[in-house]
Amino acid sequence: MSDYCHLCDADPCYCGQHGKVASAPAPSGAARSGPRGIDPAMREFVLQRYEAGVLENWVGWLRLLEQQFGPDKGAVRNAWNRVSNQLQRDWLLIDVPEGDEKLRSPSHYPDVRHMSVEACSREIEALIERGGWTVGEKGLRLHEVWRRIPDVVYISVFDALHAMKDRGHLVTTVAPSGKPSQFWYVRAD
Repeated sequence: MSDYCHLCDADPCYCGQHGKVASAPAPSGAARSGPRGIDPAMREFVLQRYEAGVLENWVGWLRLLEQQFGPDKGAVRNAWNRVSNQLQRDWLLIDVPEGDEKLRSPSHYPDVRHMSVEACSREIEALIERGGWTVGEKGLRLHEVWRRIPDVVYISVFDALHAMKDRGHLVTTVAPSGKPSQFWYVRAD
């Protein structure tokens, strides 16, 4: 059984409220990942600060964005997920798999590859074929899968895993118990 907490979006919970407070229902008209109204302002905030010399890792940017965009940490986190993913797709600011690096322009990480969904899917297939990720292994967060594929930008792995899951090819987010999960697994069938 997971100790995933919807309040702090962590497993295990770090806010201390897990199981004590029911999650608030999503407001009508909100996407599963929260309202999208702050995305353009958030993107502009990050790009302006980056151009002014601010260097942060993903979590550091999240903390700055929480200060800038208000008290609804869940909405800010969801928006930052979307915005940071799009910044990577647009090849403006990227994250690298070697630890806690700063998000920077791709020119700072010349060895990191931006791959098509098809090419990155082949990398994931190769990872599984060589035993780097196996059936029966405990579920992995997406960033844990990403760190097993050298020199590939996060968003390439994100997009490839989702495309593979949507096709029912090799990977799933359904736990061995049969329940939907936030974790990624190699399919047993």
